[in-house]
Amino acid sequence: MAITDKTRKALWAQSGNRCLLCRIELVQESEHENDKLIIGEECHIVSSKANGPRGDTTFIGNYDHIDNLVLLCANDHKRIDELTEIYTVEKLKLFKLIHENWVKTTLERDVIAFTNDKSNIKSLPQVTTGKKIIDIINGAHLFDFHHDELSTEKEAEIVGGLLEDFKDYGDLLSDIGYAEIAKLGIRYNDELENLKKMGFILFGLRRKIRLRNDKKENVGLYEAASIIIVRDNNPSIVNNFLIAKFPTDFSFF
Repeated sequence: MAITDKTRKALWAQSGNRCLLCRIELVQESEHENDKLIIGEECHIVSSKANGPRGDTTFIGNYDHIDNLVLLCANDHKRIDELTEIYTVEKLKLFKLIHENWVKTTLERDVIAFTNDKSNIKSLPQVTTGKKIIDIINGAHLFDFHHDELSTEKEAEIVGGLLEDFKDYGDLLSDIGYAEIAKLGIRYNDELENLKKMGFILFGLRRKIRLRNDKKENVGLYEAASIIIVRDNNPSIVNNFLIAKFPTDFSFF
């Protein structure tokens, strides 16, 4: 067997794009403008090979399951596989538990703790109220909206239509009275509940983004509304946050 794409995404999300041991960022800038340097490696706690690091032929289960995987930089991968008497199965499982709990608690304190604009990695909190949606879109200069792959025309109509609605009202809210804004918030509460029934969750964040033109010149700081709608089984969901490579049409500093 092999590590599936779903398991791989879940591992990177739950690890917060950080090495289990040294916590260095695992997607970094490269000397080449359009390339990223990926120094993270998916590593097995128990090897599937009898003579491999922490090999165990009596292991019951899937060697490529997320419970048997950790995310490490190349240096620490080499370290744990050479120093197996120090980095035992029990110790790595404990380190994994501690690290993933650190990711969750760090997110609770700072929702953009694992954001890396240069690598387009963002941490977005779950949005559960219509008022929060309004706070995100109101007066935004840029609308960075995306969604999971859709499978039916109904999904396309509802998800796509809702994102279009967010953009339209984001441009208009400054000219609308308080009563109408309050009513809009109530309607968005209903829309969020409808998404939930369809198996989707909305994540979003209001952020400042510094942009550059095609000549790599600074063109200013802009208010951006970042919203992504994903299925509730998306492996990049950690606790009440989404950590993922977030597609973008914008060029970040």
